[in-house]
Amino acid sequence: MRRALTVGLVLVAVVLALVVQRLAGARTEAEAAVQDRQMAVRAAMAHAVSLMTIDHHRIDDDIKRALATSTGTERARYAAGQAVLRSATLKNKAVQTGVLRASALASIAGDRRTAQVLVVADAVIHWEDGRKAAPEERFFRWRMDVTKASGLWLVSRAELVQ
Repeated sequence: MRRALTVGLVLVAVVLALVVQRLAGARTEAEAAVQDRQMAVRAAMAHAVSLMTIDHHRIDDDIKRALATSTGTERARYAAGQAVLRSATLKNKAVQTGVLRASALASIAGDRRTAQVLVVADAVIHWEDGRKAAPEERFFRWRMDVTKASGLWLVSRAELVQ
């Protein structure tokens, strides 16, 4: 009788341990999913800031920052246009500063390796080339695809939308 009680208590303890382990694993997975969603949005926001921050005083650093926050098609597109951007920024002595207005996760893949993020931002461009032109306001609305590569979220495609 005593042995049956001991075996029963051991079985109950094992079952409880398995239940606790399963609940802890589910919680860890849920926390990882939340973190991936947050990191995907942050990656898109960082890339948007990189795209809007252009200053003829530090254009090379600005270009490096935009390249560092992108991958794939977006990185190739930006790299292909960097010489034109650099030349125009230096020629016009342009300084563009932006402000993020909003961002939101539109979707995330089931495997949490790709996501789509919407970003809204505004920028003002000043020219320091001697012309008396008024600052120009620009309004950006992006749909950005972000990809998790080697543990980092990077923008793989940025599309301006209306």
